[in-house]
Amino acid sequence: MDIRQLRYFIAVAEEGNFSRAAERLHISQPPLSQQIKSLEASLGVILFERGRLGARLTRAGEALLTRARDIVADLDSTRNMVLRVADGLEGYLRIGIINSVMYGPLPRTMRLFQERNPAVEWTLHEMLPDQQGEALVRGQIDVGFASSATGREELRSIRVYPQPLMAALPAGHPLAASGRIQLKALAAEPFVLLNTQSPVIRSLLAACVRNGFHPRVLHESVDPQTVLSLVGAGVGVSALPRSLSGAPREDVAFVTLDEPGSRCGPPSAGYGFSYILSPFTSHRRSRRCTR
Repeated sequence: MDIRQLRYFIAVAEEGNFSRAAERLHISQPPLSQQIKSLEASLGVILFERGRLGARLTRAGEALLTRARDIVADLDSTRNMVLRVADGLEGYLRIGIINSVMYGPLPRTMRLFQERNPAVEWTLHEMLPDQQGEALVRGQIDVGFASSATGREELRSIRVYPQPLMAALPAGHPLAASGRIQLKALAAEPFVLLNTQSPVIRSLLAACVRNGFHPRVLHESVDPQTVLSLVGAGVGVSALPRSLSGAPREDVAFVTLDEPGSRCGPPSAGYGFSYILSPFTSHRRSRRCTR
């Protein structure tokens, strides 16, 4: 007994006639009759009383019809569910993030995604870009949002929106009113940075060296608000994603770093953009997250 035989059986039962059932199924009558006989043989029962007026269900056939309809409906429902999951319309999505992306358009994007795909449940997992890459390869998350592209061959990076670094200065700093500054203008300043294991922060440190100085890092934190609080208190200066400037603070001034995408690091370092990271097989799903 297979699903095709059950579909054929249901058609004959509902039409009450092999010819009409064959027409409905878009097949000729002999193969249909053969499949019904094969089904009866596999079950060891007669399912139809055949006569000049058509085909009537036997008691065994009536019992099978209810179950056959349930089986076919369950199979169709399962197939549709699997396709929806594959398309990112249903299921469970584990999303890796770095803290700073939550100050940009991602929260609003997730709200829109939830409104358009109410059958998809999702959770957020805070981790650095390198950790996201490892988690993606291990299947621990489904997609990641990071400030740098991945260098792993089994993963892809999709550039989603601009995210240049800006200098974060105490409000009373002499450069706070500047329209833009070069990185080397901060050479004598103590720095408070996001986690130096972040590829973007590592690129920032390398850019400082290329600009002729080794930054003095007093403190680092994975929490952008901790960094901003220390900057606001005058402990040091920082370089933070532009999205963090969207939450105004009276004690912190944000100043554009002069062409950070070209002068503070190569494009491959991730300067200037945020990225979606995903396995190649999850590309369709990751694209839906941005809609």
